[in-house]
Amino acid sequence: MTRIRLIALASASIFLLTGCGAVPAFNPGVAARVGDETVSLNEVDDVSTSFCNYVEGQLQAGQVLAGHYLRGQVAGALALRVAVDQFAEEQGVSAADDYAKAVAEAEKQLQSLPDDQVQAVIDVQGVPLYLQAVEKSVGEQQGARGDDATKAGEAAFLDWLDQQDIDVDPRFGISIEKGATQPADTSLSFGVADVTKKADASEPDTAYAAGLPETQRCG
Repeated sequence: MTRIRLIALASASIFLLTGCGAVPAFNPGVAARVGDETVSLNEVDDVSTSFCNYVEGQLQAGQVLAGHYLRGQVAGALALRVAVDQFAEEQGVSAADDYAKAVAEAEKQLQSLPDDQVQAVIDVQGVPLYLQAVEKSVGEQQGARGDDATKAGEAAFLDWLDQQDIDVDPRFGISIEKGATQPADTSLSFGVADVTKKADASEPDTAYAAGLPETQRCG
């Protein structure tokens, strides 16, 4: 597997898309449920705040993102991380060294930022690397090596994922498909105002997002 530098995921363009599953009837305070484990709304809010602070430093002048998209990406990443943790535990493996090296590199390159922002980048944008590292370990456990190990681990994870119950509050408008977060039309409400609809479109218009109340945008 070719190791992808974690810091390379810090491109502002990645924040224009979101991705995690949807079901009705969530207990108060629960953002996502992965099997018997949950991700709390408080955790999503805390990570989203730190992540937004980081993102604001990456956006070009005048760029603004709807908070809905950022929170969706955070919720999806946190839910997927829990799923990968469960998969790794069931398989009896830990993430390959690639992940620890990528995290160390990211921490070094982001060392000028507050600790909460660095951790938010790792929690959100580091999940794909964490998944790849776990898949590699699973593949190696099966006797494969190199890229073949990653492919074998990926196949095992997708098979495992198909058997799991992973539910994300519909408010986040995302689903987990084929081992990754994807945009999904799961909203139980809709914006009537033109500015709301365009700011929350599949490819949001940052100019319209700038018209949202300050509490509903990032940047």
